[in-house]
Formats: sequence, structure tokens, C-alpha cells
Amino acid sequence: MLNKSVGRLLLKLSFPAMVGMFSYSLFSLVDTFFIARLGAQALAAITLTIPIQVLITSLASATGVGLTSLISRTLGQGDIKFADNVAWHGLFIGIIYGLLFLLLGGQYLDQLLLLFGSNQETFLLCKEYLGIILVGCIFTFIPIVLSSIIQGEGNTFLPMMVALSGAALNVAFDPLFIFGLGPVPGMGLKGAAIATVLAQLLTSILIVLVVVKKRLYLSWAIRHFRPSMKVLLGVYQVALPTMVMEICSVFIMAFLNRVLVAYSCTALAVLGIFMHIRSIIYMPVYGLSQGATPMAGFAYGAGKNDRVKETLVKASVLSLLLIGWGWFIIQHYPLWVMQFFSNDPALLIMGISCLRLATLVLPLMGPIIILYSVLQALGKGTTAMYLSLLRQVGFFLPLIIILPRYYNIQGVWLAFSASELLSALLALVFFIRLWRELQIKKRPLVLMLFNGGYSFRRLLAWLKW
Repeated sequence: MLNKSVGRLLLKLSFPAMVGMFSYSLFSLVDTFFIARLGAQALAAITLTIPIQVLITSLASATGVGLTSLISRTLGQGDIKFADNVAWHGLFIGIIYGLLFLLLGGQYLDQLLLLFGSNQETFLLCKEYLGIILVGCIFTFIPIVLSSIIQGEGNTFLPMMVALSGAALNVAFDPLFIFGLGPVPGMGLKGAAIATVLAQLLTSILIVLVVVKKRLYLSWAIRHFRPSMKVLLGVYQVALPTMVMEICSVFIMAFLNRVLVAYSCTALAVLGIFMHIRSIIYMPVYGLSQGATPMAGFAYGAGKNDRVKETLVKASVLSLLLIGWGWFIIQHYPLWVMQFFSNDPALLIMGISCLRLATLVLPLMGPIIILYSVLQALGKGTTAMYLSLLRQVGFFLPLIIILPRYYNIQGVWLAFSASELLSALLALVFFIRLWRELQIKKRPLVLMLFNGGYSFRRLLAWLKW
């Protein structure tokens, strides 16, 4: 983690995660394909439940980011006993979250659905689906938290293989429970929820077996567990800003649902398809960030700032290339993409418009995602939070309020691209600021920006693999 070539180590750690997350997202897209066979109304119902599902996974992922960051920095300092204690805290936090959401769903499910934009057409479908998801949500938290702990050790392969197995199980169960086979009756959207929970249960069992059988640095000795405010503060120093970012995105997504439901169920169905397509393009970059996070954390904990910078630059360039291929396909072949999900003419026309207008500057999001991850790995979660909040609340939210007034539903799709362009300009400022903080010997910024020979030589050095 501290001595290998940055480029080779980044590829070694990231490639399994990229393949796994891409495959995971592909399976999720297949899941959407099966649900699309039930019609636009079922797709709209699923889209309306996305904010609540994202809220669950966001809390788990945010806690996981804090765990990955703290464990990688602690292991970089050589303190395995404290890292064990962090891991146990993470597991117990995940279980508590799962139980809280179970209670929340039992008491306030109707209110949540109305808050997130459900209407008379979709309410019963949403309630049937989400009620089952919330019952089994503890099996969402356990795999995410344990995977993040393993990633903190620098192992990105096993967590992704476990996630991939869970996604494959979900896809295998979907047609069985949605359409029925033999003695199993077709249950429609309810069957999709049952398939998801069953797959998550089996994934939880699998990740626990991985933790027990495959250990790298952590011993998982229960004697090392001590309830500690220091551990909680260390985790949530990074996790809390991430939670704020994710919760904010959930409520903006809910607002977006309410905007689109005023147009039609078809508009909501298109949004659901677009979100899944965008996810499959983002996933390799998220896999890349999972390789970069422990590398940056280990290097920062060991005081090797130049290695942190090299990780940041290499991962940013790779992320730009990874998103570029998906952007090219969406911009040039949107009809081909949409026809995988539906042949409804109204949905196809609206979907083509959405894919083209909402992804005009999509590749710029790659380096932004990497910057978020590196900031979090260095314990600068608050800085990452400011960047994310400015993107969502400062740019996207006003744009989805203003642009539809002038461009109708096309304004909603344009809001995605306009906010991403403004976010990229803002991220450049944060990038330069972080770079200056990591400088061991401060160089005048003017020299870095305007000395062509110096900048070119440094760029070649950073990009050398």
C-alpha cells in the first residue's frame, strides 16, 4: 500500500471493484428490465420509492465511507487493535440502523410515500413494494458496512464479488417471483421486493462468512471491542458530512419526483430508466474510487503527500476515460438504449430527449467523484460536503425550479447538465486548494499555472504509470 507503483496498485485495487460494480449495476438494469414488463405505472412506482431506498443505502454507505477512511488511516499507522475496535463499532451501527428503519417503515410508511411524491395512481403499488423492502432493510446495512470495513484493509476484490453475487441472485429471483414459475405464483411488483430482500439476506450471510474466513490485517478479536466515543467521532467526522450530502440528495430527488409527476407517469418512468442507465456508467468510477480511497488514506496516514497527489491525478484521468465511453453511446444511440426497456412511442420520444439533454457534460462527473473520495479518505469530509451541497442545493435545485418554466420538461433534463458543468468549475477550485495543502514545499501558484515547461514536466510525471 505504501511502496508499490501508484499506477499499478491503483489498477490492481480498482479493477476488481470496477468490474464488480459495473456488473452489479448491469444486473440492476436487468432488474429494471423485468419491472418494465409490468408497464409504465410499475416503473413510475419504483421511481417514486427510489428516494427512500437511496436514503437507506446512503446512510449505510456514508457510515461505510467513514469506516473505510478511519480503518485505512489507522492501519497506515500500524494500530491493528484500534482498527479492530472500529470494525466492531461499524457492525453494531449497521444493525441499529436496520432496526430503526424497520420501526420507521411500520409507523410512517404512508406519510413517507406522500412526502416523496406518490399519487393516487401509484400509492398502493409503492406501499406494497416498499413495505417489504423496509422489513428486510437490515440486510441492506450489514453487507455495505462489512464491505466497507474490508475495503479499509485495501481489499476491494472480495466485497465486489459478494455484491456481484447478491445482484446475480436478485436477477435470478426476479422472474421467478414477478412472473411466477411452477408452484410459485406471479406476484408482480410485490415479487420484485421479495426477490430483493431474499437476495440481500443471502448476501449478508455470504459477507459474514468472508469476514470470518478471509482476514488481511484485522483480527476481529471481540476482546478488542470497547464502546468508544473516539471511534464514533472518528467515523462520523467523515461519515456525517457524507450523510448530510446523501440526505440532501434524497430530498432533492423527492422534489424532482414531485415535479415530474405533474407531467405524467411516463415522465417518472423515463426518470427511473435514466437513473439506472446513469448508474451503470458511474459504477466503474465508483469502483475506481474504492481503490483510490484506501491508497490515499494509507499514504496520508504515513505522511506521504506526494503519493496522495499522484493517486488523485491518475484516478481523475482514468475516471474521465471510464465515463466517456458511456457518454458517447448515450449521445449517439439513445433510441437503441431506450428500446431495451420499452417500445411505447411516448416513452421512447421522451426518453431520447432525456438521455441527450441530461448527459451533455457527463464525463466531467468522473473527476468530481474521485475528488469527493480522496477528500473523505483524508478525513476532510466537511470539505467534500460543501462541494456536494453547492452542487445539489446551490446549482441543481434552483435549476429544476427555473428551467422548466422556460423549456417545459426539457428544462428538467437540462438541469442535470447545467448543474454538472457548474459543479466541475467549482470542483477545480477545491482541487487546487487541496493540491496546495498537500504541497510539502510550497510553490507559487502563478508558477504552477503559467510556467508551461514546469507544468508539462509535472503532468508527464503524474501520468507516468
